Amino acid sequence: MDLNKLNYIVVIAEEKSFSKAAKKLFISQPALSQYVSTIENELNMKIFDRNKYPIKLTITGEIFIKNAKELLNLKAKMIRDINSSTKVFSGTLKIGISPFRSPYILPNILSQMKKIYPDIKLFIVEKYAKELEKLLEKGDIDIAIMSLPFTSKNLSFKEFYDEETYIITPKTEYYSNLSENGEISLEKLKNEQFILPSKKIKAREKIDLLFYNNHLFPQIFLEAETQETILSFVHVGLGIGFASNMSLNHRDWKKDLNVFSIKEEKIFRKFAVVYRQDKILNEVELQLIDFIYNKFNSFRNCATSNITEGKSQQNCIYGNG
Repeated sequence: MDLNKLNYIVVIAEEKSFSKAAKKLFISQPALSQYVSTIENELNMKIFDRNKYPIKLTITGEIFIKNAKELLNLKAKMIRDINSSTKVFSGTLKIGISPFRSPYILPNILSQMKKIYPDIKLFIVEKYAKELEKLLEKGDIDIAIMSLPFTSKNLSFKEFYDEETYIITPKTEYYSNLSENGEISLEKLKNEQFILPSKKIKAREKIDLLFYNNHLFPQIFLEAETQETILSFVHVGLGIGFASNMSLNHRDWKKDLNVFSIKEEKIFRKFAVVYRQDKILNEVELQLIDFIYNKFNSFRNCATSNITEGKSQQNCIYGNG
């Protein structure tokens, strides 16, 4: 039995379809079917009940898949252990992250990673939270950088940042006069047009809940899939929106926009590196987590220091250092 091809059968079981598995594995469906038939004949058992749609595992097939996953995990652990002992890391690291957050977190961090591990191949998978959870559970990505909470019970996490979401407006005296001590009430903005994140983006859930809790029905001018789009559109006066510390300090948008805390209730979001519970993090993955934690810790300390001293946070620009 070819251990390298054992993953083929695991993918079929996950996709519940030979055609979908073949497409994912980049091999022909006849070749995939032939490989499964060869294994079934070799073991004198049926792995899949092909009379069901979608296809289902037989009882013996469930036992086969359980042990196949254990073998594949053991193989991966062996490779990690060998790499750890020789300090030679030349494999791949697949990182999942929301396209809403990717520009603010990854560029500076990954440039540091490549200096230490020049032979590592980095793959970035930009998907939204629900898709990232599925990819983690299937083992299609190694780790994900995402906001908490998540729904899966098979995942663990290491939290690295807790950030506030602010209301942003064009930098005009009109909006400045609506604020009190750096806060602005949603009630004063009920007739404004809003530029909001797409409903696919996790941040939108908290924004919608904020409006609902305060019995407000915002006029939505447009929805965007990147934070930079929202910031840019607010900047030219197309509406008002919401933005986080992470994005506002990335390119020092606070010089070009009015930024207010929300008077009715603050929105905070926790960010973490997420991975499967049964995963043993290797040195590269642990190093990546350290880089992320240290970068955001320094940003957090800088912001806290400036607030304490009564200064702006404009010198705490994430991603430039």
